Amino acid sequence: MSENILSVEDLKFLEILHSKFGLSYLRFDDIGLAFNNENEILKATINENFNNLGYLTEISKKLKFRLNSNFQLNFSKGFNFDVVRI
Repeated sequence: MSENILSVEDLKFLEILHSKFGLSYLRFDDIGLAFNNENEILKATINENFNNLGYLTEISKKLKFRLNSNFQLNFSKGFNFDVVRI
């Protein structure tokens, strides 16, 4: 039986970033956290009044711990995504 790594709140947060701000990938490796449109997402979400970088970091740490690996989360059409170990 598979186990959910991300909570419903985590998924809702990622869905907002994907649909509203164009997040298409989230990468967490030894260098740290990286994602597309970083400046636009940070600027726009500050105006929306929620701490996206802190929450993205927490989600990334959770995934890295559970996968026991660095990873990249790739979004596709709709709100589908694949997690790839790197």
